[in-house]
Amino acid sequence: MIALEGTDAVGKTSVINNLKDYQLFDRDKTICKLFDFNNSLIDRVNQLKEYLNNNKNYIIFLINNDKEELERRVNSRKTIDEYDKYTYIYNLLYLETYLYMEMNNLLYGKLFMVDCTNLSLEEQTNKVKEILDKIK
Repeated sequence: MIALEGTDAVGKTSVINNLKDYQLFDRDKTICKLFDFNNSLIDRVNQLKEYLNNNKNYIIFLINNDKEELERRVNSRKTIDEYDKYTYIYNLLYLETYLYMEMNNLLYGKLFMVDCTNLSLEEQTNKVKEILDKIK
């Protein structure tokens, strides 16, 4: 399984729709639960390490550091929930976690990140596809 992880409005569903030949999933429920304000960075890292060590699954974090763009996408939705209001902050939790794990050699060849900031959907899709082709 390959899960695309990231905050709402980062483009997970759009990428999945563009890469129908791959078996991609919009979030892994185990992983996305780690990214809330109650879990510290170390809690997230430790739980993610355990997950990566005990599963064959791959995870790709999609990150978008353009706060205005994320908020524009969220605000264009018909329904906005409480989680959506903090989209950019959640995005930072994913980024912080990935960078910490990368710096400490904890990616295990199974955790990847695509920085989608200022990318078109086509460019974003191509970056994810590059990772998928390496995983094969």
